[in-house]
Amino acid sequence: MLHLGESTCSHGGFVIEEIGMYSTPYYTYRQFMRDRYGEQLQRIPIDLGFGCPNRETDGSGGCSFCAEHGGRSQQTLRADGWEEQVDMALAYARQRYGAKRFMGYCQAFSGTFASAGELRDTYARILAHTPFDAFVIGTRPDCLDPDTVDGLKTLASETDLWVELGVQTVHDRTLKRVNRGHDWACSRDAIERLHAAGIQCAVHVIFGLPGETESDYHLTAVKLSQLPIAGIKFHNLHVVRNTELGAAYLAKPFPLLDEHDYAEAVIDAIRLMPPEIPIMRLQTDTASDALLAPHWQMKKGQFIDYVERQMLKRGLRQGDLRGDEG
Repeated sequence: MLHLGESTCSHGGFVIEEIGMYSTPYYTYRQFMRDRYGEQLQRIPIDLGFGCPNRETDGSGGCSFCAEHGGRSQQTLRADGWEEQVDMALAYARQRYGAKRFMGYCQAFSGTFASAGELRDTYARILAHTPFDAFVIGTRPDCLDPDTVDGLKTLASETDLWVELGVQTVHDRTLKRVNRGHDWACSRDAIERLHAAGIQCAVHVIFGLPGETESDYHLTAVKLSQLPIAGIKFHNLHVVRNTELGAAYLAKPFPLLDEHDYAEAVIDAIRLMPPEIPIMRLQTDTASDALLAPHWQMKKGQFIDYVERQMLKRGLRQGDLRGDEG
């Protein structure tokens, strides 16, 4: 969370932000981009149209929590093809934010659910169309066969490549319950193979999945902290309309994490993460007309500020639990 009066200082081997009268207690993604690129890169969302191996050909099925558009950006829902998506998103970012440097982000569904040859050709056309400063591919652990990883290794030698991997949890019983379609061993193997290929891997996790408790979130953070990840995104479970989870909630509402309980889970997880990796996200974004629950009182910026102030008030820092469990 940025405020006026910002500067930077060194702490624990990395640069942290000074915010007003206090400094951030974890390595923010904004600061990471400043350290790496010299400034903020504006994300350009792309839907490659590859779909998902966990869905039927008509689009049904999939993870119980996943929206029908698979995470596609709202700003490009009306666009046809990735070229129009990119052009629309670039124009929007330049006009709205005055952005000058960009990262391509293949975020919808699974960005590697195609043959290695099709992936290679598609990525090459995108990067020829727009020379992004960084290129991010969101995918699933079960969409990274050896040929695909070899192709990504080559791509990583040509551009600043990141793979964002939807792990969600390390608990197989939960993965089965939400119809994830793979187990924790698959996620762990994917992270290790990407690292061995020299590819930067950031992971996504969800706290609040049905049946999980504080100890489950903690173990997820512990196990991920022991793997060679390059960044992490935390999400609180959102119940979205037109999903299996949404239908179950409408039939019989079940408890969801409020701001304060979720904040405690995130703080615990941040304290387990290596201090040099960026904390790329703290909470989920869902369009208000699609969100069934939860409805928090805190807005996004307020929640981020709350987490930071709670950590600073208690003298907590990213990685300060690693002596015990890291």
